[in-house]
Formats: sequence, C-alpha cells, structure tokens
Amino acid sequence: MARPVPWPARGGAWLLAALLLAPTLWLASAFATPAPEVWPHLFAEVLPLALRNTLALLGLLAVFALLPGVGFAWASARYEWPGRRFFDWALVLPLALPGYVVAFVYVGLTDYASVLQTTWRALGGAPAGFPELRSVPGAAFVLALVMYPYVFLLVRAAFLRQGSAAMDAARMLGHGPLRSFFRAVLPMARPALVAGLSLVLLEALADFGAVSILGVDTLTTSVYKTWYALFSLPAAAQLAFSMVVLVGLVLALERWGRGRGARSGPQLMPPPRRRLRGWRGWAVTAAAALTLVLGFVLPLARLLWWSWRARAALPEVGEAAINTALIAAATALLVLVLALVFSVLARRSGGDRGVRAAGFVAGLGYAVPGTVLAVGAMWLLVSLEQTSSWLGSLALSSSLVAVLLALSARFLRVGHEATETAFLALRPSLLESARLLAVPPLSRLRRVVLPLLRPGLVAGLLLVLVEAVKELPATLMLRPFGWDTLAVRVYSHTTEGLWEQAAWPALWLVVVGLVPVWWLVRAQD
Repeated sequence: MARPVPWPARGGAWLLAALLLAPTLWLASAFATPAPEVWPHLFAEVLPLALRNTLALLGLLAVFALLPGVGFAWASARYEWPGRRFFDWALVLPLALPGYVVAFVYVGLTDYASVLQTTWRALGGAPAGFPELRSVPGAAFVLALVMYPYVFLLVRAAFLRQGSAAMDAARMLGHGPLRSFFRAVLPMARPALVAGLSLVLLEALADFGAVSILGVDTLTTSVYKTWYALFSLPAAAQLAFSMVVLVGLVLALERWGRGRGARSGPQLMPPPRRRLRGWRGWAVTAAAALTLVLGFVLPLARLLWWSWRARAALPEVGEAAINTALIAAATALLVLVLALVFSVLARRSGGDRGVRAAGFVAGLGYAVPGTVLAVGAMWLLVSLEQTSSWLGSLALSSSLVAVLLALSARFLRVGHEATETAFLALRPSLLESARLLAVPPLSRLRRVVLPLLRPGLVAGLLLVLVEAVKELPATLMLRPFGWDTLAVRVYSHTTEGLWEQAAWPALWLVVVGLVPVWWLVRAQD
C-alpha cells in the first residue's frame, strides 16, 4: 500500500510548480507599470497586422498540416503501396529540422538571384508573378513541411488501434468509402487528430525564427520588437501576458475538441492492409516522396551544398557548439531532477490528486512561446533585483540563470512525461520481491530500480537535450552579450542573408535533431 505524502512534501511539489510557472504568472504584474508612450503605437501600427497574420497563419497551417498528416496516416494504416514500409518512418524525418532552418533554405532557394527565379525570368515570367515565399501562406507552407509529422504519428496510431469494424459497418449501411471515412473512421480518431493539431498550432504560436526570416509579423515577433525595438520591457511583458491568454484558449479548444472521444476504447487488432494496385499505389508513393523531398531531402541537400561551397572559409562554430552543449546539458539535467521529484512524490502518494495536479501545472510552460517565457523570466528577475540590493548585486537578469530558468520552465513537460513512462516499468511486485529477499535499500536502487528506469530516463534526457539545443527565442533574448549558441549563429547569419555561413551551424543542429527522430522511429517498430 502506498504511503501518503505528508503535507510538507505536497506543499513542496506545489512550490516547485509555482517556481516553474513564476516567469509566466509574473507577467500579470507588468500591468502595474503602465507604458502609455508605447501602447498607442502598438495598437495603431503593430498589433492589427500581427493579430491578422497570426490568425491567418494558424488557419492555413491547420489545413496544410492536416492534409498530409491525416492522408498519409490513413494510407499507412490501411493500405499497402510501393515503398510503404520505408515511408512509415521516413515521413517522420522532417521533425529533425528546426523550422527556421527550413525557412532560410527556402528563402535562399527562391530569392531573386536563385536558380528558380533566374529560370522563371529566362522563360519569360514576370518577376512579380513568381510566388512570394515571404508571406503568410509561404510561412504556413514552410512550417507545415516540418510539423505535419505530429499529426501523422498520432493519427496513424489511432487508425491502427481502431480495427475495421467502424468502416465495415458504415459500408454495410450503404455509405461509400469517402463518406464512411468522414462519418465513421475520422470521428473515432478525433482525440488523436485534435492532439496532433494542437501541437502544430502551439508550435506555430511559439515560432519566432521561421516567421522572422520570412518577414511575417506575428504576435511572437511583436513581443520581441516591443522589447528590443521600442525598448519597453513592461509593454513587452503586458503583450506577452496577452499571448498566454491566447495559448490558454488553444488548450481549452483542445479539451473541448476531444470531447467524449478522449475516452479511448480497447485496442483492436489492425485490419489487413488492402493493396493499392496500378496508378493509385504509385500516386500515393509519388505524393509521399514529394513531401519527403520538400520537407527533408531538399533542405538537407542544400545545407550540404552550401557548406561544401564554403568549405575553404567555414564559420567558426567551436565556441557556439560548446555554449550550446553546456546550456542544453544543464537544462536537461535540471529538468530530469525536477521531473523525478514530481514522479517520485506522485508514486509514493499512490496517485494523490494534489501531487499529480502540481506536476501537470508545472508542465504548462511547454505550451508557452519561448519569447513569452523570455520576457517573463527577465521581468521576474529584474523585479527581484529592484526589491533586493543583494539580488541586484548578483545581476541574475544578465546571466545564464535567466536562460536556464526559461528553458527549464519550457521543457519540464517533456522530461516529466518521460519519467512517468519510465516509472510504469517499475512494478511494485519487483520491489516487494527484493524486500522479501532482504536486499538492502541501496542494492535495490542499484540492481532493480535504476536498470528499469534507465531507458526511460535516458530517452527523456535526450529529448530535453535536443529541444534545448534547437530553442532560439529564449536563448536569443536572454543570453549574456556575446554568448552565442548554434541556433543564435544560424539566426544571426540568416538575418544578414549569409546563407552559406548559416548552413554549417544549421547542419550541426540537424544532426542533433535526428536523435529524437531515430528514437521515435525505434518506438514505432
């Protein structure tokens, strides 16, 4: 029987949750510091366009991500076509590419001096008639190329769990294949579809690098510009808090969208796949190949080509790589320790609702954009320094503590889910058997507990490590002066149009990003 968690321990869990949410919650205090000289300009010149672009981007991205995500999930789960086994895992590869890397690759491929535009003009096309990538539809297209795998992975798993009963019943009632899919199959997969789509929309809300490179003003870039261009941290904090409300709305819509379908039924045996013969099978193969080329092969090939062309004068990335490794390792270790604390307390309490609620609340920072967390961390540390001369002497707001605070709050959810999964392998019967055999506590920990937890903990550590390596806005906004990471180097080069110089650090990011993708692919096998 699990021992109840004493009130100090439960209070400690909520204290940790409050500390991790402090950068976000403290943003509300910014309204006590009016910024009357900034808000009229924001209302007149910045926010109307940023809000329109943000809503349009989310709407277009939802369509662009759902079409390949759901389509390929259905084709993979129910049909056999040429190359299906290869594309089952290859279609996940675009997740390895940060959105801002794909954005600058496509900007370089479509700028005025590129081969595409040169060929267009040589064929008699007007320069103004060439599709403009630096636009809201262009940004939605680029982000969809790297985000559709979220929908693909979750919906494909849902389709495999369904079996064929719903489809067969709809066909027996006289519905055609298409109508049966939309009336019977897709509603049953609604929880997975909504979960995947919410991940896509939250990632789009949090994106800063891709939309900046593509010149699309969104609410996220408005927060950055308010702080760095208008030099008003209070106004940036107030605007960031408004984005928190928008994120909360997305989460509420996700809960509402799941509806009753959130209660999943028993897992059924997947039905035998129907073979697509002739042109239908090759059409699916061609569509999958085109999607993979656009989302992974072409960007990677372009990065390799740019790096090869600049091989004689590759930019120095040694210091940036070391800085990236240091901050990512520190974040991953801190997140893992905090996640273990929440998981241990939840397990020892026998699933106490208060402790589990504290763990859930602590992980809400994953849904908050990095720009918002950056402003929140800075606003919190600056407020603390102003109220205490001792803290002011430490200058925490201009140190890596601010970066570590923001990144830990952002990625605790990733580490917590990994540790929770690891603890599922720790069956009480194993520990009871060790106790009956009179194994000392330290030996039980070394010989029983750690070997069972190690795979899940290593997976969580790798996932947080890779997420922290690729994180751009929080690091860009909070890092000490002159302290660069690989992501910051990529952004700095791309803002100056130096595609070849940006390619080399971007390649390192891609290599690191392949680690969690490889882990996901193994989990599917």
